[in-house]
Amino acid sequence: MNRAIVIGVAALTVSIASGAEAKLKIGVVDMQRAIMETKDGKAAEQTLTKRKQQLEDELNRKLKEFYKRETELRKAWSILKEDERRKRAGNSRKEFEDLQKRYIAAERELMKRKTKAMLSINNKLTVIIQGLAQKEKYDYIFANAAVLWAPRYVDLTNEVIRRYNK
Repeated sequence: MNRAIVIGVAALTVSIASGAEAKLKIGVVDMQRAIMETKDGKAAEQTLTKRKQQLEDELNRKLKEFYKRETELRKAWSILKEDERRKRAGNSRKEFEDLQKRYIAAERELMKRKTKAMLSINNKLTVIIQGLAQKEKYDYIFANAAVLWAPRYVDLTNEVIRRYNK
């Protein structure tokens, strides 16, 4: 079980047991939705989508060129000498492996960019959530990923997004 969840539940249990008459103020934030719905999240998604399309276009162009050369090689195969066949087949295999490496590198690049953008937004959201908790006197604010159920009135996601975009 996630350590943060265990600590949160333990703290909540101790708080409830020690001050049953005191009312706890608890909030929940859908962090994924908050990240995606902030201005920065939407801008990052647009930038990533644009970069993904650029990479796909480049890879598709290179793949088309590769298949064109492969078709030409197959047509000429029967008239080529054995040495030339081996040489061209080896070049073709290397070119295909290069395409595979480029695809993997493109995937990694996109993942790194997405992680960096989301982490930056998440850090800013955390500061906003902490400020909200202090200003509004919340005892606990949980990420909804760790909460199985909560009433709608404790969902602070819209307020957090609004404050972030300010």
